[in-house]
Amino acid sequence: MGKLIVFVLICACAYGLIFAPWIASLAYVATSLLQPQYLWPWVFQGVPIFNITAGLAIIGLILTVTSYDYRFDVFKRLQNIMLIFMLFLMHLSHHFSPFKGSPASTPPELILDTINVIVLMYFVVLGLCQQEKTLKYLCYIFILIGVYYTYYANVAYLNGSWFMFEFGRLKGPAGSPYKDSNVLAALIVMCMPFLIFMIFRIDRFWKKMIITSIVLLAWHAMVLFGSRGALLASSVSLLLVASIIRSAKLNVIMGVGFVLFLIYQGAVLMDRTNNTVDRAQESAEEPLDPRLVSWRVGLLIIEEYPFLGAGVQMFQAASQSLAPGETSNVAHNAFLNFSANTGLPTGFLFLGFIWMAWTRLRYAKRIGGDFSDSDYYALVCSSISILGYFVCSLFLDLIIYEPFYIALAINLIAYVRVSDRYKT
Repeated sequence: MGKLIVFVLICACAYGLIFAPWIASLAYVATSLLQPQYLWPWVFQGVPIFNITAGLAIIGLILTVTSYDYRFDVFKRLQNIMLIFMLFLMHLSHHFSPFKGSPASTPPELILDTINVIVLMYFVVLGLCQQEKTLKYLCYIFILIGVYYTYYANVAYLNGSWFMFEFGRLKGPAGSPYKDSNVLAALIVMCMPFLIFMIFRIDRFWKKMIITSIVLLAWHAMVLFGSRGALLASSVSLLLVASIIRSAKLNVIMGVGFVLFLIYQGAVLMDRTNNTVDRAQESAEEPLDPRLVSWRVGLLIIEEYPFLGAGVQMFQAASQSLAPGETSNVAHNAFLNFSANTGLPTGFLFLGFIWMAWTRLRYAKRIGGDFSDSDYYALVCSSISILGYFVCSLFLDLIIYEPFYIALAINLIAYVRVSDRYKT
């Protein structure tokens, strides 16, 4: 039955290419964010859903740009030039890597192939979702994905599915890009702004209460995942939300609720922190956190190879060469990963995307739009989502994290649409 439903949905997307090619891009985004093949492998076994939806979306873009007077303005923006240049530098770094051919936990070619596809599909989504309704649906997909993984975490807890936990932390779906608890928690952080600001797009009180309850459950999910970085990121996101919302009463309610939640549920994370400190005290030679080792080694690699880095996925090889005896295999930081592996210019391009999201959020705050306006809603939510991702990326190697690139596409489309109407 499950495969039949999937087959019907695929046929519907293919049929939709005739009159609404953008449906295929939404299907791709939903598939990419949810990763259903890892949640229900018995349904998707033998069904390359990712390739199918990506292929349909590419066909949809081709049909769209050739069928009428298509506007290419959005493709000419600085953000896109920066992304293409970043991809070029990554390939250049791999080609001239002093450690080319060295063993790596993940083959560099796989990393490059993945980022190639991510950038390609970024432009496909950018090209197909320039209208208000498609932009709105992209935002709603983030909400649905956040709600599902919030459900995933809380049901595992309520059902006592302890086999899904490891060292007290809930794991993501096996084999998926979200198998790491921190990575899945980062996804929920990115979905939260879309969910919170949805409160201002609906009228009925009971619907607002449902969304508020989901937000609380999402915070609980992050505790179950045991992600201190995600909780920090959600705190930062909440401060950014408060800076946009012009309601002192609501800001106080959200702030007090979050503090009470941390007091009640944060003991789990405090136990992890205390255990980390205890382990460090048992051996004075061991660092408080392995990330400190990785960050120190990352800075050494950047100092030695500042322009093109050590090469894609060559952090471990460079670490063994420059800091023998250290245990760092990954950078544990997206900026350091980009900079150490592919050079400081690439790292600064990455920071440039974050800066753009910050400036666009300030712009949105300045114009003071209404959240009933889908363009303004998408601009604010995607900006805070990207900034929340950035806080998570301070502790994780999230360089091929597709939710980030999809949020970038939403952010650019929304900014172009809003700035066209507010000539300030």
